[in-house]
Amino acid sequence: MGVSVYTDHLIKNLKLSRIQISTAYMIGTLASSFVMTRAGVFYDRFGARVAAAGSALGLGLCLILLSYSVEITGALSSLLPIQGAQGAFAFMILGFFGIRFFGQGVLTLVSRGMVMRWFEAHRGFASAVMGIFTAFGFSYAPRILQGLIELSDWNRSWMYMGLFMIVLIIPFIITVFRDSPEDCGMEMEEGVTIRTGSKAKQKEPVRSCTLEEARRDPRLWCYMGILFFWALYNTAFTFHVTSIFSSMGKTTTQAVAIFLPISFLSVGSRFLGSWLSDIIDMKYHFYATVISIIAGAYALTLPYSTRSQLLLIGGFGVAGGLFGVINSVTWPKLYGREHLGAISGMAMSAMVAGSALGPWSFSLMETIWGHYRHTGWLGVLAAGLLGLAGIPVLSGKKTG
Repeated sequence: MGVSVYTDHLIKNLKLSRIQISTAYMIGTLASSFVMTRAGVFYDRFGARVAAAGSALGLGLCLILLSYSVEITGALSSLLPIQGAQGAFAFMILGFFGIRFFGQGVLTLVSRGMVMRWFEAHRGFASAVMGIFTAFGFSYAPRILQGLIELSDWNRSWMYMGLFMIVLIIPFIITVFRDSPEDCGMEMEEGVTIRTGSKAKQKEPVRSCTLEEARRDPRLWCYMGILFFWALYNTAFTFHVTSIFSSMGKTTTQAVAIFLPISFLSVGSRFLGSWLSDIIDMKYHFYATVISIIAGAYALTLPYSTRSQLLLIGGFGVAGGLFGVINSVTWPKLYGREHLGAISGMAMSAMVAGSALGPWSFSLMETIWGHYRHTGWLGVLAAGLLGLAGIPVLSGKKTG
């Protein structure tokens, strides 16, 4: 989410075009998606502390490396028989791979999976509390990072974040992270009152499913489909938000400001959706996400106005919140906890792949047509088709 505020700086300082930056992002992110399932298996085997601490270290080092992108690409051009743009393109592929694999990939996967392993009957409520922070962080990140850039510089801000990960986050992980209650000699939700006959408790699967068993369930692909597309569409919008608003005659500050109301709405929908996941079928979260994406995407087809802005904020805010609910609660609710890392890792692979293709697809459409209106119709059509495809799959069998 934070890459959006760095896009124009990278274009200017590395002498790359918008389509080149988007392509480098796509290649690096796609490459990270290919190893995400393996990362989930690693998490299942070695635990949350090892996987998360290693991921935080990798992310910190990548951010520090990216802070020297201008110097490194200049040195590559002088030492190797390649043009400056070619070296910068290759370097950014490596950089995007690092921040996507270690950051939004493994670190997110492990942190979310650990919380889900600690709760059962109250899993939805736990996800709701966690969602207050994650939904706000995802939605508001561009604004925070823009402020950090204004206080220092675009490359120094990467340096500061890298040092923050290594000096503060890694000790926090080692101190706090634990895999499950059983590993600490505790029972699941020990000391927490659980109602007799709790609906959430009754819906817990009898046994944990392996990754291969989960792959044979069509519901898995249905939920992964909507997660894939939202990752594609939201990442593309965020990545090009300054360019989209510029095409409407708006400034960068106005573009970034839209994330504040989106973040509040995302937090609210994440909390409500997570709480309701203990009570209602997950298919209703799926349908609500589809409708929200259609609403937000349709706003991009309209001229800029108060009405279109409210529609954009509402659609993207609700979809972003429900996206977090589906990605957190669905897998343990359907397939148990034992192989949660592997199943979540495969889902994360799909989302990372979607986020890789999104910015490139928006760049391509803008290059062809000279505007972003057709990206709105892409969202309406694709989300609508996913919703229609999900009706027979999710209505035919209870989803927990």
